[in-house]
Amino acid sequence: MARIKVGDIFEIDTPKGKAYLHYIHKDPVTVALVRVLQGLHSERPANFEELAEQKERYLISFPLGPAASRKIVERVGFYSASEFSKPKFMRQQHNVRGEFLGWHIVDTDTLHRQLVKTLTVEQKELSP
Repeated sequence: MARIKVGDIFEIDTPKGKAYLHYIHKDPVTVALVRVLQGLHSERPANFEELAEQKERYLISFPLGPAASRKIVERVGFYSASEFSKPKFMRQQHNVRGEFLGWHIVDTDTLHRQLVKTLTVEQKELSP
């Protein structure tokens, strides 16, 4: 398998259709940061540039290398990631034994977490 590069677009099959991931950031400590592109598709789109230019649904950390080697995802295209960057903050639900206790606002550089009970308007815009 060819080496994965920032900018690669991957397809993943879901029960509701094909979803597309755009690899935008390599982190030496954590897994790859990918944009989850808009929509679920019954067929592979003819134009990935058009899809990649749209605002993503959200950003997630994803084990892209292991998923590609296990053929869970398939590389299907490339779109430069130069205009995308890792966000400073992301959010994550904080649950203990199934009970929702609030949200962690995570600094993506330091991994420092701040617990908040209710999200502000700005925090609601953060990717999970």
